[in-house]
Amino acid sequence: MSSQGPDALDREALSGPLGLYLHIPFCKDRCTYCSFTTTRDWALMDAVLERLQRDLDTWGERLGRPGVDTLYLGGGTPSVLSLEHLSQLVARARRTFDLGPLAEATLEANPGTVDPAWLRGARDLGFDRISLGVQALDDTLLGHLGRIHGSQEALEAIRMAGEAGFRRISADLMVGIPGQKLDRVLADARTLVAAGCTHLSIYLLDLDKACPLKAQVEAGRLSLPSEDEVADVFEALQVELPALGLAPYEISNYAVPGQESRHNNRYWERRPYLGLGPGAASHLGAWRWTESHVLPAWVEGRGVREADELDATEDLAEIPLLGLRRHVGIDWEALRATATVRNLLPLVDGWERQLAPLLKGGLLEREGPVLRLTSRGMLLSNGILQMFA
Repeated sequence: MSSQGPDALDREALSGPLGLYLHIPFCKDRCTYCSFTTTRDWALMDAVLERLQRDLDTWGERLGRPGVDTLYLGGGTPSVLSLEHLSQLVARARRTFDLGPLAEATLEANPGTVDPAWLRGARDLGFDRISLGVQALDDTLLGHLGRIHGSQEALEAIRMAGEAGFRRISADLMVGIPGQKLDRVLADARTLVAAGCTHLSIYLLDLDKACPLKAQVEAGRLSLPSEDEVADVFEALQVELPALGLAPYEISNYAVPGQESRHNNRYWERRPYLGLGPGAASHLGAWRWTESHVLPAWVEGRGVREADELDATEDLAEIPLLGLRRHVGIDWEALRATATVRNLLPLVDGWERQLAPLLKGGLLEREGPVLRLTSRGMLLSNGILQMFA
């Protein structure tokens, strides 16, 4: 992979409308499992927002005021922003980008930080989708995670969001929390759908990086569910959620048909997106880059940021690496045709030899030109997709 400075990027790398992601790094408290770029230093608020607005100006001009069809504010906790701050960001985005094609605007929110007035104000600003970090509806489990909300607050946030006019309400549901049982996960999923959620994102607790919860587990104070128990939960959810009306469309995501996250879909479909804010990732054409994760350095413009251009092999490998995450799978014959044009057919032949045992073992299935992971394959997707990384 060739590395160059971000100045090598230009509007020629842009094809079609952009997805625009803004990372809001502020949180009221840090969850025990979190390794994201976040802070509780509210004194940085003005500087962070000023930098975000400068970056909106810079990139809007650089790319020729491109069209944006999905807007996503993530974090961190975007719902800690005041309506005034939220309005300033939206106004700057509208001024520097063309939001005429906008088809979806998403806000991430912590249930413990929203109220009816804030939700109505966010809806009035054009946000039509909200993603609530619920994680669980068991207060003991939420305590293990260091969440600032309780189960009743989570359900109240869903109700308030619906009353504020949000018709696309998503909730995160975490699997693998210390003390979590299968029947409780299924009960939580049923309760969230009954409360008004039209989308659920199922996340496996990840303790690969240093965090307080990892330290508690390693010290023996808390025990994680076994791999078999976690697998049982995922398999049960693959049956339960469709029965509740939420169809799977990606390894970790289920939605009422038509309620899928358009912004997140663009990641797996390899459509262009621009990420602004500390730790935010971007994809324009063959270019990939990530902003500095060091918040003070990012604010001051000192963070290291390199833009990497994928070579032909890496670009081809991204097609199955990302596409097989989707339940519709990928057109393998189209992939072979692309590889032929690029003189990379031996690479695809090699993948097919590696995939053959997985097809025979029921982890993959082939239907005409389409190759997709089976339900069992979804459970083992990390290992399967590693061959393309």
